[in-house]
Amino acid sequence: YDRHVWMKSAICSEKETESTYQSEYPFTFGIIKEFSYRHCYFVAACKEMRIAYKIIDLSKDDWIQEIKYSNCDAFLVWPPAVLTIWKQMFDERLLIMTEELKKIIYPSYKEIWIYESKRRMRDWLQANDIPHPRTSVFYDVDEALEFLRTAEMPLVLKVNQAASSRGTFILRDYKYAKKLIIKIFKKGLTFKRGDPRDKQWGSVILQEYIPNVKEWRMVRIGESFFGHPKGKVGDFHSGSGSVLWDVPSVKLLDFLRTITNIGNFSSMDVDIFETEDGRYLINELQTVFGTSYSRDQLKVDGKPGRFVYDEETKSWIFEEGDFTRNACANLRVEYLIKLLERMSETECQETL
Repeated sequence: YDRHVWMKSAICSEKETESTYQSEYPFTFGIIKEFSYRHCYFVAACKEMRIAYKIIDLSKDDWIQEIKYSNCDAFLVWPPAVLTIWKQMFDERLLIMTEELKKIIYPSYKEIWIYESKRRMRDWLQANDIPHPRTSVFYDVDEALEFLRTAEMPLVLKVNQAASSRGTFILRDYKYAKKLIIKIFKKGLTFKRGDPRDKQWGSVILQEYIPNVKEWRMVRIGESFFGHPKGKVGDFHSGSGSVLWDVPSVKLLDFLRTITNIGNFSSMDVDIFETEDGRYLINELQTVFGTSYSRDQLKVDGKPGRFVYDEETKSWIFEEGDFTRNACANLRVEYLIKLLERMSETECQETL
């Protein structure tokens, strides 16, 4: 049923496998097919920008031959988030593409590797001393239950992979928390509206509950910066569908720039908690994200646009305009073009 809905709502055709027009650039991009058709954002961007493309199905048995002989200069990837087996397949095969076949992918492999893995994200944040809610990851049920005995309620339990808060549970009493943890380690847990066969088991993520936070969606794509608060419905901001248009402060923009510079991230949504005492804590890192409720990611005085950082004046400049077309895919394609052009210039200089 889901596949039927995805296909019907796709903005590109199932039969369309490559561009038929004359490209305005000396590059051809491979677009990796995504099961829920999110790759169609890249197709739409390439059409609007008149750049040649080919759609490649990474799930096929002969995928390596397709990649090898595609004659593509780089590959655009929108990693899947619906099933863990799909994300695992992308992680495995994209690693072969980048490490063994020496292909260029965008977003980067590290950005995709972190995407929709709360365990990996926690470890990356911790390794880089980046502030985030206190988060513990357990692979042993006894260790998890021992932690639970002295933990302060409420707690937040998260499964490793689930978007829009579907795998997030607020634990308000010890009895329910213990029952849920034991279930995860024995039978496994299916997240809300998830495939009943796709159970996540064998590990549990427990995070401190921070009340009355304001959550910001802060986005960097290339040298374009965006941000807005996420509205809250019930206990959650993620997946609420509520968008607010407060303008992010200079301090918040600086924080976003610092985090993405640390990771060398150029396609990243950084969801940030702003606490009552003014601290900023990273809640999520998502290299791609949905824009179904509002295509815009920033508005100043009601006008959509972006912020750019001026290195000379060390200040932020607002530029009015439509920069978030096709779920920001146009910006990603534009950045990849500039990246390939810089690489070509470097190769020419080295040859000379």
